[in-house]
Amino acid sequence: MAGKRLLFSFLFALILAFGANAQSISIKGRVEDTANKPIAGATVVLRNQKTGLERIVTTDGEGRFAFNASESGSYEAIAMATGFARVVQPVTGATGEIVLTLGPEPLREEVTVVSGSRQEELRESLNTRVEVLSAEEIRSTGYQNVGEVLREIPGVVTRRGSETSGVAGEQVQGIDSRQVLVLADGQPLVGARGIKLGALNLDRQSVGRLESIEVVKGASSALYGSDAIGGVINLITREPDRPFSLALTAAGGSFGAVDLAGIGSFKRDQLSGIFSLERHKNNGFDLNPATFQAEGAGFHRYDTYGKLKYQFTDNFSLMGFANSYWNSSKGQVVGESGPQYNDIEDQSQNYGVTADWAIDGRTNVQVRGYFSRFDEYTFGKLFPSAVPVDDGNLFERYGKFDATFSRLIGERQFVQIGAELVTDRYSGFNRLQNNEARADTRVFWLQDKINIKRLTLTIGGRYDDHSVFGSAVSPKIGLNYKLANWASLRASWGRGFRAPDLGQLYYRLTNPTNFYQVIGNPSLSPEHSGSWQVGGEFNGFKRKGRLGINYFRNDVRNLINSQSLGFVTQGNVDSLFTTYGIDPSLRQFITYNLLLFYYRNLAQVYTTGGEVDGGYTLPCGFSVGGAYTYLDARDKTTNRYLTGRNRHQALVKLAFENARLGINANLRGSFYSKWIVSRVESTNVETIAPAFQLWDLYGSKRLKKGFEVYGTIDNLFDNRDRNSGTTGPIYRPESGRIFRVGVRWTLDSDK
Repeated sequence: MAGKRLLFSFLFALILAFGANAQSISIKGRVEDTANKPIAGATVVLRNQKTGLERIVTTDGEGRFAFNASESGSYEAIAMATGFARVVQPVTGATGEIVLTLGPEPLREEVTVVSGSRQEELRESLNTRVEVLSAEEIRSTGYQNVGEVLREIPGVVTRRGSETSGVAGEQVQGIDSRQVLVLADGQPLVGARGIKLGALNLDRQSVGRLESIEVVKGASSALYGSDAIGGVINLITREPDRPFSLALTAAGGSFGAVDLAGIGSFKRDQLSGIFSLERHKNNGFDLNPATFQAEGAGFHRYDTYGKLKYQFTDNFSLMGFANSYWNSSKGQVVGESGPQYNDIEDQSQNYGVTADWAIDGRTNVQVRGYFSRFDEYTFGKLFPSAVPVDDGNLFERYGKFDATFSRLIGERQFVQIGAELVTDRYSGFNRLQNNEARADTRVFWLQDKINIKRLTLTIGGRYDDHSVFGSAVSPKIGLNYKLANWASLRASWGRGFRAPDLGQLYYRLTNPTNFYQVIGNPSLSPEHSGSWQVGGEFNGFKRKGRLGINYFRNDVRNLINSQSLGFVTQGNVDSLFTTYGIDPSLRQFITYNLLLFYYRNLAQVYTTGGEVDGGYTLPCGFSVGGAYTYLDARDKTTNRYLTGRNRHQALVKLAFENARLGINANLRGSFYSKWIVSRVESTNVETIAPAFQLWDLYGSKRLKKGFEVYGTIDNLFDNRDRNSGTTGPIYRPESGRIFRVGVRWTLDSDK
């Protein structure tokens, strides 16, 4: 209650402060290239040279922008756009309309971020570590889904071949995917967490419609709530910036892969929209043909997306979107009862509406409604008898309503206040204890960004009222100090809170074929975390070089894991329930003579380490980049290193681009140290997988009339698990060298 009173008292004080309106003026301008043509979608930053306060806007279709600023004071306007060099120009209230002219610089791309503090910022102005992949960087990998693309980000680990071999989760600074929140344009994606190892399958998320991917590292519960104690992955979709645009892509490759996509957009007067349709297919793969089991399940998937926005006035707009996928996969495994075929069909749809109201140029109100659904159907048959295995159906329904109030106070403070109502429901057959479960959450959050010359202080907090676990408060604080135009330092600390998901609470799975069962634990306690991030951003050589450094420490207590309790029989069930403190009412869900897995709060863990990344633009169209991550991840109680974590990870990239010739090519290498696959806790016997490296090659050539051909070779040197081709266990279910070729056609119209 004390935390709740503190937050609402702060809210009341801020509302009183809004009455002190500073008289403001408008600073307007236009961004154009050296041929005096307007640049739509350029980023313009207005920075107060006295206080250091920054605000960011995007130019419209005619390259125009406008700011409201205090009447007194001097400013500088910074303009940036992909393919152009940054321009900085002094501005005062008496300057009048300004023109910012950008010259070409094809290999340097300035980065703005929205996920670090729920507002757009320059990367060098952030107070926490955020990694960004732009649309061009995504495009120049040739990858088709988010699970693949995330391998390009330092400190993030996903396993290859996941689309055809299982659920593609991720690790961020050694924190597993169940503690990392995945968003699409700021709204949560759902996939029934806690049922499939707690992971949302990122291989179900296409990259075709994305403008960028942002990864916020460290506890982000103060802004984004439960499930964000280890970070946030935000998938940001494109915005229309031309009267008409159409792009078609067709590609094919190894294992019968076929990828077809079309995306169109328009912007006419007040109405704009973007739509996409995709189909993806793969036949799967088998690393051990001598056995019945196939590591890669074949699949085919359809993706659709649509977004419409209507600008009623200069100050008010309404946007709605819908996206979905339909996926079907077929695989074969060897169970305890012998070989069996598995068919899984899953689909998800997401719908949202957003209203934005810019009240006076310094005050904004945003209201959003969001609904998401996830359905999964599982069918299995023994081979060759075709005797059915118990089916399983799972359904999730997620609804969210939120409102955010933002206010610029003078030239030093930017305040954001938000409230949310969330409901989450699971239902299904052979997946839940009572075939249905529900949780509701009420949320209040706030953030205050204070600028003092070169120093920016950000403080904030979030109050969650959960229908199952009661209330929790998650505070945060961050600092950014600009040493100079080429260097900035940052530090942040945040607390995280994660309520157990409905799967961990109420899961019930009986698998007689494999002789095991899984039971959720309604008595679980929430997970809590504390996270430190300390680092800096440095630019040099006329911004042709960049270096980023970061130290991190993430502590998680009451970490939830499933634990094997051994085979349960009528003779030992009472002792098992007594030993592990299991609620006696759960006995009705027990099947005897099967192995029992049970969710428990098992561990207090930490992950700590350092990250360094950078790049440099070389002459003649070449550039180089790289990153290194060191990770120390341990159980605090036993001091044992955590399983499934690589202590060392490195990335390197050599790229070449020639705009005149229309050539774009790169060679990328990923390096991973050995890791502990599994451990027998009673004996401390460990299974260790060896270190490995992977190289990927991409190349494209632009032809006439908007056509472009491209090709990729993933895993260039065919690096596979050491047990591939044998009957031994597979630790890296990677399909080996993969070839892909494709063609892109783009039509852009300025009329």
